[in-house]
Amino acid sequence: MIYQNDIENIKLIASDLDGTLLNSKSEVNDRFFHIINKLKEKNILFVAASGRQYYSIVEKLDQVKDDIFVIAENGGYVRYRDEEMLIQGI
Repeated sequence: MIYQNDIENIKLIASDLDGTLLNSKSEVNDRFFHIINKLKEKNILFVAASGRQYYSIVEKLDQVKDDIFVIAENGGYVRYRDEEMLIQGI
């Protein structure tokens, strides 16, 4: 359980997509986008991490794509806003 006083110690939250953020229909709950805005207000970064390709992730999280980090392709591609931070080829 996280207490209100503990929130200020959180700097980053990361989550997988399939089976975590996405339901069985591969949809994101609308509350998620509200939560991302609240995290942004508290300067907490959110990272969407997945084995999926970048554009598959952004398609699901388009509303907040400029407010989150995306780790795609099992860590082989990392992007924040328009900046590619890591491209790891096979």
